Amino acid sequence: GCLMLFRYDMNSGKLTKCKRIFLGEQAPISCINWRAWISRETKDPSLLVNLASNSLRLYRVTDKGLELKKNFKVKHSPLLNIKSTFCPIMSFRKGACIVTGSEDSCVYFLDVESDNDSKAVVNKLQGHSSPVLSVSFNYDESLLSTSDNQGLVIVWTRTNKQST
Repeated sequence: GCLMLFRYDMNSGKLTKCKRIFLGEQAPISCINWRAWISRETKDPSLLVNLASNSLRLYRVTDKGLELKKNFKVKHSPLLNIKSTFCPIMSFRKGACIVTGSEDSCVYFLDVESDNDSKAVVNKLQGHSSPVLSVSFNYDESLLSTSDNQGLVIVWTRTNKQST
């Protein structure tokens, strides 16, 4: 897959091709998400790219192009279109999360600020019996919907733990 970068001049309305970024052989792109900023610590624009080569990449968008910030291993072959998304709420906790489906039938919450790749998985939801293709939050993160290859849709509800 490859990404084409363009620059848009608001004054003239002109669209100019800037750069072509090759992401790899046998690595079709199945999903792209853009976010103006992903956390209070990281206020740079970011691009989240699912690649069908077992990879989920997070890029920092700069004036010169894209800078790879993180590369997560996610089970994803060219046969299916796996999707990911940014968590919508910017909380006061340190870090930021993304959510992705996977061909291992799980939904993963990944910490994009984690320095240790083995600790990047914050949470793993199990409930599907086939590859999870799509994930989507509502505006306040109280609901997460996921769908799988067999057509099953699960709506996950966030609950607050109360101490007794």
